[in-house]
Amino acid sequence: MNRDLITIALQEFVLRDGKDLKEVQQYLRMKHGLDADQLVLKRRLEKMRQTEKAVA
Repeated sequence: MNRDLITIALQEFVLRDGKDLKEVQQYLRMKHGLDADQLVLKRRLEKMRQTEKAVA
């Protein structure tokens, strides 16, 4: 998967630190001025988890 801004934020906040998607939304909005929909973040996270299972 591409290492874009959303993917990096999801990996750092949700997968590594165990935080929720609202915190990822807030981080992207405050730090980078990016308004990401929660549904988009959820789908990206699901895709990342499926990719991890396929690799493992």
